[in-house]
Amino acid sequence: MAYEYGSIDLGIRNPFKVEGAIRAIAGLPVVAMGLVSILSVQSLVASGNKLQAWVTLAVAIVLLVWGLGAIGRGLFQLMRFFVGRGVPTSLAKNYSKSESHVNEPGVAYSEQMLEQMLQGRKNLTFTEPNGWFSRALHTLLPRLLFLPYAYRNLALRMAQGLVQTFMGFLCYGLAWFSGSTGLTDIANTPVLDWLAIVLSFYLIIVWWGKRQPLSPALQKTNIVVGVGGIVVWLVAAILLPMGLSYIHSSVSPLPPVVFSSSKYIFMVSGFALATVALVMALVRLRLGSVEPKSEVSEMRDTWQEPLHPQELFINFENIVMANRRYREVPNRVYRELDANLVEEGSDDKGRFSGELIQETQPVYREIGSSPLFKYLKVGATVFGHALKVLAAVWLYLAIDDLSTIFNSATSSTLASLLESGDSLLTMLVIWMFGSAIAHIAHTFWAEMQFESLLVYFQCQGTYAETKLATGTSIYDSTRSENTVVRSSLTPWLLTTRVVSSCFTESGARNLEFPRFILEMHRNDDVRDAIVGEVKEFMRQRETIASLNNERDLEAAAQIYQINQQSRNGPDATQAIASTQLDLERADEYGNGGTDDELPKS
Repeated sequence: MAYEYGSIDLGIRNPFKVEGAIRAIAGLPVVAMGLVSILSVQSLVASGNKLQAWVTLAVAIVLLVWGLGAIGRGLFQLMRFFVGRGVPTSLAKNYSKSESHVNEPGVAYSEQMLEQMLQGRKNLTFTEPNGWFSRALHTLLPRLLFLPYAYRNLALRMAQGLVQTFMGFLCYGLAWFSGSTGLTDIANTPVLDWLAIVLSFYLIIVWWGKRQPLSPALQKTNIVVGVGGIVVWLVAAILLPMGLSYIHSSVSPLPPVVFSSSKYIFMVSGFALATVALVMALVRLRLGSVEPKSEVSEMRDTWQEPLHPQELFINFENIVMANRRYREVPNRVYRELDANLVEEGSDDKGRFSGELIQETQPVYREIGSSPLFKYLKVGATVFGHALKVLAAVWLYLAIDDLSTIFNSATSSTLASLLESGDSLLTMLVIWMFGSAIAHIAHTFWAEMQFESLLVYFQCQGTYAETKLATGTSIYDSTRSENTVVRSSLTPWLLTTRVVSSCFTESGARNLEFPRFILEMHRNDDVRDAIVGEVKEFMRQRETIASLNNERDLEAAAQIYQINQQSRNGPDATQAIASTQLDLERADEYGNGGTDDELPKS
C-alpha cells in the first residue's frame, strides 16, 4: 500500500534502530581492510608479483562491497520508518469506503474465518503441525504452537539442522563400526580419513542452507520436515564405506589425506550447537509472554421497539462503532452491513436480517518480554555481526594462501589444494554462522504487536407498521397522526480484544506483511457500553411528531386560546370574533406592535 500521510501520529516507531547501528558499525572495519588492500596493489605490481596483485585487488573489491553494503543497510535501518494511516495490514479484505482504493494481497483471513473464530471461540491461526518431525518438536515444546509462524519455522529449521548433524555423526560411527568389526575391509586404509572429509563437507552443506533469512512465505505457513532422508543416510552409511573400500582395493588406491577435516567437524559442530542454543533460548523467552486465550464477550436478547430496523443498523455503524475509532482512523470493515428487508404480503410488514464485522484501528503495543530477552536479542545481533567481521579479517589474511592456490592450481592434487585453501574454508564457515545468527536476531527484531477491538453484530426479526394519533379531544382542532414501525428485534453481539502480530522490514513494505491473531480476550465493559449506547438511542427517539420552532408554537397557542374561549358560554361567538379581529389588526400593523398603537374604533 502507498504511504498515506496523516497529521495524527499512530505511535509506531522504528524497531530496527539498534540493529541498524550495530550493522553499520560492523561494516566500518571491513571497508578499512578493503581500502588497505587496494593501497597495497601498487607495491605488488611494482615488485613484479602481478598474480598476487590481482588476487589482492579481487579481495579488496569483495571487502569493499561487503563493508559498504553493511554500512548502507545499517544506515537504511536507521532512517525514518514511514508509517501511514493505513497500516498495519488488515486481518481480512477491508470493505471500508475510505480504503476502497487500497490493495492488500497479504491478508491472513477471510471474513468467514473471522466469523468462525468469534462464534466458535477458536483461533484458526494455530494450525496443526505437519509431519512426524514437526509433531515431535511440538511435543517437546507444547507452547511453540502459539508463536507466530516465523518463530515456529525458525525453531523447526534449527532442530532439523541439529538432527541432520546428529545423523551425519551416526553415519560416520556406523561406517567406523562396520570397519572395526570386519564387515568392510577398511583397516590400514585411508577410507575413514576420506569419510571424515565427506562428513565435514556434509556438515557445511547442511548449515549453509540455514544461513538464509526466512522467506515471506515461511511467515504465514508451516514448513514440512519428513523423515524419509533418515533412511537414505542410514543406507549411505553402510554402502559408502563398502564403495570406498572397493575402489581402494580394486580400482585405484586412495591417496593419503593431508587435509585436517577434524578441525572443521569440531568447528561446525560447535557453532551449530551455539546457534541452536541461542535460538531455543530466544524462543523460550518469547514463549513467556504467550497468552493464547480465545475468549469472547457475548450479548443475546430480544427487544420490542417502535423503530425501523434500518435506523438501528445505521446508528450502530455510523455512531456506536464510529465512537470507537482510534485517533480518528476509520474502522476496518470486514463485512458490510445490509439490512436485507423483505416484505411479506403487504407494504406494512416484513422481516429483516443484517450482519456486520468491524475491527478498530490496531494500536501498537510493546511485546511483553523480560529484560533478558532484550539483552539476548542485542547480544545475538552483536555476536552475529562480530563473526562476519572476523570472517572478513580471515579473508584479508588469506590473500597469500589464495595466491598459492592460483599458482599451483594446475599441478596440485585435490588434497594439497584443500590444504592451501584452509584459511578460505575457515572464513566461509565463520561467515556462514555469522550470517545465520544475524538473520536469526533480525527475525526477533522484526516482530510488532497490536491491540484492537473486533466486533460481530447480527440482528434479525420482523417489523410492522401501525398508526398513532394524538390531540383528538372533542374540543381540539390540532392533532398529530403518525405511522410508526414497530420491530421485534433479536440482536446478537460478539466482541473481543484482539492481540495480533506481524513482521516488518525497512523499506516501502515495512508493515505490509500478514497480521495474525495470537490472543482473544473478553471485554465485557466494551460490550456493556455498546449495548447501553444502542438502548439510549432507542429511548431518545421521538415517536410522535412535535413542533420545534417558535412560529408553529405561537400558532398552536392561538388555536388553543380559541378553543378555550369556545367552551366558556353563550358569549363564545362574540369572543371569538373579537379575538379574530385583534389577530387581524396585529397582522396588519406588525407583530411587534402594542394595543396602544392600534387605531381606536
